[in-house]
Amino acid sequence: MDKSVLVRVPASTANLGPGFDCLGVALNLYNDIYMELKGSRLVIDVEGEGILNIDRDEKNLIYKAAKKVFDKLNITVSGLYIKTTNNIPTGSGLGSSASAIIGGLVAANVICGNSLSHDDILDIASSMEGHADNVAPALNGGFNAATFDGKRTYYIKKELDDNLRFLAFYPERELLTSKARGVLPSMIEFRNGVFNVGRASLLTASIFSGRYDLLKVASQDMLHQVYRKEFIPEMYYVIEKALDNGAYASFLSGAGPTMMVFTDASIADKVKESVKKVYEERNIKCRIYELKCDNTGAKIL
Repeated sequence: MDKSVLVRVPASTANLGPGFDCLGVALNLYNDIYMELKGSRLVIDVEGEGILNIDRDEKNLIYKAAKKVFDKLNITVSGLYIKTTNNIPTGSGLGSSASAIIGGLVAANVICGNSLSHDDILDIASSMEGHADNVAPALNGGFNAATFDGKRTYYIKKELDDNLRFLAFYPERELLTSKARGVLPSMIEFRNGVFNVGRASLLTASIFSGRYDLLKVASQDMLHQVYRKEFIPEMYYVIEKALDNGAYASFLSGAGPTMMVFTDASIADKVKESVKKVYEERNIKCRIYELKCDNTGAKIL
């Protein structure tokens, strides 16, 4: 067993409009998770994002993930030190919980001699999240189409070019995923299901074939964004402004409140300035991240 490890895990944007709980992209914004077998109790330090609201006891998501590994391998750990240095804002729709889960699983697995396979880690992560849209890209990097059947995660990964940009507009209000899921209906109209199946299929094919011109239509959604707009009233104004200025697509990032704009690097500045005005006109304080796809995923530093 190794005594210590440092793992870097990327942020992610999920759903991409119609791909609810199954499509996601890893982004080059990172949380670093250090784990060490040390002492006789659990000690957790937090730096950066989430410093005021991340648990520092057994409820901590990194620890809960690590314990899944220890329990699966029947390993007893008496003392554990965890330090997380976070650049991914919490409750933002940028995959902070997925990064914590993947970081905890990967770090604990290294400490336990890499006894679990890559797929084992992904299956545990999906079971903790309930779906694979954020955890698959966080572990694998790239664009991921992934589905979890309750036991196994099935996925396909596609690396994306460096000349593509993901502009994340994060209004500095936290939105818990549980709250954003709470507004979703238990039943949907058949025509809305058909609408999303068509868009999600076209979006996946467009990404794999490089037909980004089709994403304007392929990123449309009728399953979740329409219900979540009560938490993100600027949503459709952002989408309209981004598309009018040449972006390939715009959509709610995960459960929000971050809005994501997918564009070519050559017009990223123009698109960014135009969408920024949507927030300024509504007096909404907003952080803007200009990101690229991270094609590597979680890595040991």
